[in-house]
Amino acid sequence: MFYGLSLENKVKFLQALKSIAETYPGGMYAQDMLICVGKNIAFRSDEKFMASFDAHANSDQEKSLLWRLHVLAWAGLNALHVEGDFVECGVLRGFSSAVLCQFLEFDKLSREFLLYDTFSGLPEETSTEAERKNWDYTMLDSDKLYQEVCQIFSPYSNVNIIKGIVPQSFENTVPDKIAYLHIDMNSEAAEMMALDHLFDRVSPGGLIVLDDYGWISNVNQTIAESKFMQEHQHAILELPTGQGLILKH
Repeated sequence: MFYGLSLENKVKFLQALKSIAETYPGGMYAQDMLICVGKNIAFRSDEKFMASFDAHANSDQEKSLLWRLHVLAWAGLNALHVEGDFVECGVLRGFSSAVLCQFLEFDKLSREFLLYDTFSGLPEETSTEAERKNWDYTMLDSDKLYQEVCQIFSPYSNVNIIKGIVPQSFENTVPDKIAYLHIDMNSEAAEMMALDHLFDRVSPGGLIVLDDYGWISNVNQTIAESKFMQEHQHAILELPTGQGLILKH
């Protein structure tokens, strides 16, 4: 899925993709604003991962996020060798964590997965007008969305869904040790508050994935998060998926 194209440009873009595919007949990946050729993309042959992804990817937009979900699955799998629980800030419909829970068979693990979201979009107190304009949540039914997410994770007694605004919602709920942290809040202020409160709790060897880090539309987050990590003597690996990856040391 590719965003921001007019009808005229969409036609031109599809023609260009066809030309690339003909030039590189060995295969092409073109989804989620990412185009690459000549790569194995071996995760598409991982039956367990693909079954988990296919079970929860319902919309075209979700189906386009395959590579991003591969990154999260990789991070989650490696986090199993690190002390601590799993945390996601920015849940929306629960898609990415649902894939991860199925892939990792999270119900069999002696860990908790804590999911934080307002379930009503970006709060005015922790976002800018421009950020709210970029992400129109006005059509969300907050109570219905929250109940739907609770239903998705009902098979997992060790998944806890916390509705509220960060950082207030962290009070008395955040684990002492975190092995996996996924942040996707579409707001610079909210994400920085999450990092301020959670970074020191991430165990050595723990994985942090910043969903918005590499996107031009989220450049303020890129700048702020880069500065934060530099101040904490950590580096962010920018991925072509738009994600940023940090290995805690």
